[in-house]
Amino acid sequence: MVLQAKRINKKNMLISLLLLFSVPLVNCKAPLPRLGMSRQPVVRVGIVEQRTRVDFAVGKPVAFRRANGGYALRNAQKGRWKVEAFNTVSAEVEYRLVVSTSKNRFSAEESRDSVMDKGVDVVVKKRELNTPLSISYAHDAVYQVLLSKKFKSEAEARAHQSKIADKTVTELAALPMVQARGLLRFTNINTGQSFESRQPIRIQMMEVEIADVDVGSGFHWESSETRRYDGIIEFVLDHAGKVTVVNHLQLEHYIKGVVPSEMPASFPVEALKAQAVTARVEALAKVGLRHPQDLFDLCDDVHCQVFSGLSKRAEVTDRVVESTRGIFMIYRNKFAEAFYAGLCGGHTENNDNVWMMSPEPYLRGGLDMSGKSLRTSLTRENNVKKWIDSKPDVYCNANRKDIPKSVNYGKRYFRWQVEYSREELEKIIREKTGEEFGDLLNLKPIKRGVSGRLIELEIIGSRRHFRIGKELAIRQALSNRTLYSACFYVEKIGSQRGRPAKFLLKGAGWGHGVGMCQVGAAVMGHRGKKYDQILTHYYKGVFLEKLYR
Repeated sequence: MVLQAKRINKKNMLISLLLLFSVPLVNCKAPLPRLGMSRQPVVRVGIVEQRTRVDFAVGKPVAFRRANGGYALRNAQKGRWKVEAFNTVSAEVEYRLVVSTSKNRFSAEESRDSVMDKGVDVVVKKRELNTPLSISYAHDAVYQVLLSKKFKSEAEARAHQSKIADKTVTELAALPMVQARGLLRFTNINTGQSFESRQPIRIQMMEVEIADVDVGSGFHWESSETRRYDGIIEFVLDHAGKVTVVNHLQLEHYIKGVVPSEMPASFPVEALKAQAVTARVEALAKVGLRHPQDLFDLCDDVHCQVFSGLSKRAEVTDRVVESTRGIFMIYRNKFAEAFYAGLCGGHTENNDNVWMMSPEPYLRGGLDMSGKSLRTSLTRENNVKKWIDSKPDVYCNANRKDIPKSVNYGKRYFRWQVEYSREELEKIIREKTGEEFGDLLNLKPIKRGVSGRLIELEIIGSRRHFRIGKELAIRQALSNRTLYSACFYVEKIGSQRGRPAKFLLKGAGWGHGVGMCQVGAAVMGHRGKKYDQILTHYYKGVFLEKLYR
């Protein structure tokens, strides 16, 4: 009897554990919880970059500590402070052209071999992460495919970049060989109290205000604002010999600052849960890839994910993050790439049509409606025009009556248009591309992705023609900021001396269109879909796993 009782108790205990750690899934099986769960990672977020001066404020006396742990100033006075870079010497850098950056050596070697087959000499260089993530499925290094050739100046590197543009697309990188040197001078603006340091300086507070933080750089909502942060705030001398501010914090705390910055807190709770999971996955997936040369892991803007510290934190989004704590999307024993965008316009896009990366089976573009697909191909011009001029029955159609009020802002993005005079558009293209093409005669679509988004566009001028490749480059070249999306068609209006008088761009969607459509997710949540159903709609074949408590 005693032995039987022990057996029953163990069974009940196992059932309790499974219930505690289980995650609702759709069309996939959840793995059992790991016996030894990982510890929560810490991430370093760059919140202000390359400034000669940064202003901040603390509400209580604070201790300033050097990188070695010693005190630079104990019990420093509260109030408004400034930190300035003095007597600095920039880092000695080596200019290189980067073909790709990958978390996987095999992928890097494939990229290397492909480029070398085109007659370009490249090497694979391994870079260890500065901050080990120490969590299952996470990478501990990145692999960069670099041209073997090294350059002494940025101009020399860019000249060679243009020379090989027909063989491979590259990005310019300045790799520091000798670190920057100089002083960080801290001054209390109210009292004049001050000190200097040659080492990075850290403070840890419940709340720090930092002024003039850039928001939406390069996009139509670009601005700056004062934001509030907590955790460890580090002031460092960056490679340019200027001040960069880095926020060190645990991953879950970071996600609480991301979710209400990337999705309105008024969205349905299940959509917010889906956003929390994607933000958590994206954070770790991008470490080492987006800022391999910088002194932080992630930036605080669209380039990585929007993070506003304490400034937009809300009770509902804090609860949402806690309810999904430690849950990640997994695909074939690695983190899924959890890309997401504001509003897909009715059809999502393949990841490899937007970025220089291998096609992922779970990031295939599709109609934003469960169980349905589009019968016509949006890679064809005549179909794209009909699609943009239509009002398809899709989740992200913000003009429908059965949508939550919180997505009303999506009406301006679902279908949109922008009109330019020829002279105005010529000026924008010249400034953005540096190309001299004469008078603008036409914008000719060359290649489109499965969502109708342009991935190659030809600029036809009176002097010369040239092509722009990839979705974001096209959006940036045709707008003072960034065009809402690359899913658009062009109409020429009127004539002046044999040239078009105006160009009208009619488009659909906001953002790159890969992965989760945020407005679509909100509508799915509004209609009763659970967050796992939302995720498996936008990321086919993934499963969810809890990696830490």
